Amino acid sequence: MTEPNPVLDTLLALIPLVLLVTLLALRMKPVPAALIVIALTGVLTGIRFPIDPGLFDDVVPSLWPVALSVLVIIFGGVLLAEYLGTVGAQDAIGDWLRAAAHTPDRAVLLIGLGVAPFVESIVGWGLGVVASVPLLLRLGLTPTKAASIGLLGIVLGPWGSLGPGNIIMAELGAVDYVQLGVVSALFSLPVLLVGAIAILLVGVGWRRARSMLLEALVTVLVMWLILIAVNLAFGPPLGGVIASLGAIAILMLFARLRGGRAFTPDRFTVRSLYPYLVLIVTLLLAIAVDRLFPLGVWGDILANPAIWMLLAAFSTPLFFRLPWAQSLSVVTVSLKRFAPVTLTTLLFIGFGGLLSVNGMSARLSDAAASLGLGFLALIPVIGFVGGYITASSTATAAMFASGISHAAVALGTDQLAALSVQNVASGSAVMTSPSRVALAVSLTEDAVAQGRAPADPAVVMRHVLLANLIVVLLLAPLSWAAGVLL
Repeated sequence: MTEPNPVLDTLLALIPLVLLVTLLALRMKPVPAALIVIALTGVLTGIRFPIDPGLFDDVVPSLWPVALSVLVIIFGGVLLAEYLGTVGAQDAIGDWLRAAAHTPDRAVLLIGLGVAPFVESIVGWGLGVVASVPLLLRLGLTPTKAASIGLLGIVLGPWGSLGPGNIIMAELGAVDYVQLGVVSALFSLPVLLVGAIAILLVGVGWRRARSMLLEALVTVLVMWLILIAVNLAFGPPLGGVIASLGAIAILMLFARLRGGRAFTPDRFTVRSLYPYLVLIVTLLLAIAVDRLFPLGVWGDILANPAIWMLLAAFSTPLFFRLPWAQSLSVVTVSLKRFAPVTLTTLLFIGFGGLLSVNGMSARLSDAAASLGLGFLALIPVIGFVGGYITASSTATAAMFASGISHAAVALGTDQLAALSVQNVASGSAVMTSPSRVALAVSLTEDAVAQGRAPADPAVVMRHVLLANLIVVLLLAPLSWAAGVLL
C-alpha cells in the first residue's frame, strides 16, 4: 500500500481540477474536457487514490436517483421552452409585461429582475437570457446593454431549472435539502442588490437610475423575503419562480401607483400562462399533500419537480391545439438540444462522485482546512470559479459540494452555511461564463442586421464580471462570519 504523503497527495488531487479549468479556459468544449479529466482521475485512482468500498456503497446508489431527477427536469424544461417558443407564447407574455410597466426604465427593471429570473428558474440553461434579450432590444436598448442586462438577470442561479443543483449539493454535502434552500436564500441578498443596481446602471444610466432606486430596493426586499418564505414552506423547487413573480407583481403595482393604466392581457396571452400555472399549482399541491400526509418514498416521488415539469411541458400542445405532427417535431428538436446538456451534466456528476469515493475530495478539503478559518472567506471564490468554468450551478455542486462539506467539518464550522455560500456564488457566476456571454451576444444579431452597432463581448463581460466581483467581496466576510458564529 502506498504510504500517505499529505503534500504530494494534495498536489496530485489538485491536478484534475486545475486541468479542467485550463481546458475550459482554452475554449475546449465541456464534454471532451470532462472526459479527459475523468480519464486522468481514473489513472490517479489506480495509482494513488484507491476507491473506498464504504464510500462507494454510500455515494453511488444515492447519486443514480438524483441524476435521473436532474435529467428529467432538464428535458422537461427544454421541451417546455421549445413548445412556448413555437407558438409565440413567451413573446406575447413579454410584450404584455413591457406595456404594463408604463415607463421604459421600469420595463428594464421588470425584464431584468422579473422575466429573466422567472424563465431561468423554470427552464434554466440560459433560457432566461434567451427570453429577455429580445424584449430589451424592443425597448430600444443597444445590443451591448441588452446582452448585459439579460445576463445580469441570472440573480437566482441556484434555483434555475427548479434547482436540481440543490438536490446534488444536499446529497453530496450531507445536509438537509430544505434547509440548504433556506440558508442559500438568506445569503442571496447581496446578489439581488448588486444585480438590481447593475441592471439600472447599465440600462438607464446613473441619473435616471436614481429615480428608480427606491422601486429597485423594494423589489429586491420583496424577492428576498418571498425566496426565504417559499424555500421554508415548500422547499427549493419553486423558490426562484415565485420570487421572480413577486418582483413582477410589485413593479406592476408601482406602475399603477405612478399613473400607469391597466393592460388587460388578451386571450392568447392568458393562454400562454397556462403551462406555467400547471407547473406551479401541481407542484405546490404535491408538496402540500406530502407535508400533510407523509407517504415516505411515494411522497418523495410525488413532490419531485421532475414529474410536474413533464406534465406542464406535455400539456402545452393541448392548450394551443398543436397538430400531432408538429408536437412530435418539437419533441425531436428538444431531444437534440437536450442530448449535449445531458452528457455534460452526467459527466460532471460522475466526476464529482469519483472525487468523493476515491478520497481526493477529502484530501483537498483537509488541505483547505489547514488554512484555518481564513478558508471560509475563500468559499465564494471557489463558487465563482465553478460557475465561471462550468456555466452550471448543478455541475459546480457535483464537483465541489463534498469537498466544501468535508472542509467545514474539519474546521468545526457549519456545513450548511459553507455550502450555501458556495451555492449562491456559483449560481451568480454562471452569468460570467464565456458560453453564456456568447449566447447573449448571439441573440442581438437581428438588431445588428437592422443597422444597430453590434454588441461588444468585452464590454458585456466587463459588466457581469464587475458585478460578480462585488458579490464575491460581499459574500466573503459573510461566509467568514457565518462560519465563526454558527
